[in-house]
Amino acid sequence: MRLVFIHGWALGPEIWEALAPLLPAPQIPVDLGFFGAPDIPSLQAGDILVGHSAGLLWGLRQRGDWAGVVAINAFARFCLDSSGEGCVPPAALRAMRQALERDAQASADNFRATLGLAPAAGKAQKDRLMDGLDLLRDFDATPLAGGAPTLVLGAEDDALAPPAASRRLAAISGGTLALHEAGGHGLPWAAPEFCAERIDAFLRAHDF
Repeated sequence: MRLVFIHGWALGPEIWEALAPLLPAPQIPVDLGFFGAPDIPSLQAGDILVGHSAGLLWGLRQRGDWAGVVAINAFARFCLDSSGEGCVPPAALRAMRQALERDAQASADNFRATLGLAPAAGKAQKDRLMDGLDLLRDFDATPLAGGAPTLVLGAEDDALAPPAASRRLAAISGGTLALHEAGGHGLPWAAPEFCAERIDAFLRAHDF
């Protein structure tokens, strides 16, 4: 068993620094390269996906044979579709693209600031950040949900991935849902103990 940590948009592996030491090894962090060169190790059948926000979508798009899935501050779909499924209207994604086009560094750092994070250490990579917004705009994980035991962790005060999105993701995946009263869109660093306790129980329950 390997825990594969995949961060969300405009973030990096540093978001796991508070949570990872509370969880068992081996652990594989993925760096999608939003602020430097990507570091994407080989992913294997039997790995357990631990995805934050868009990191869940990226991981599910890569392969469908994860042994288990932990979704943190995540969703099956981010951009609202014609049926009303999703988290934010298309206009919000267009505004993010426009801001990114004008000043990639400021756009990424401003987004990080809304999550209580410091500016990234590296230079914002506009093309990869644009690709990340395309993923958020277009990808729907609904058909892929439920292929493996799933744990969904969310926050009652998450404005980007509201509790309704967490509940839907848990429902369509047949997964276990746990909501924390606070933490916003940053549970891995705002509430690492909450996440670790639920993940540890999930791993034990499924004999990982």
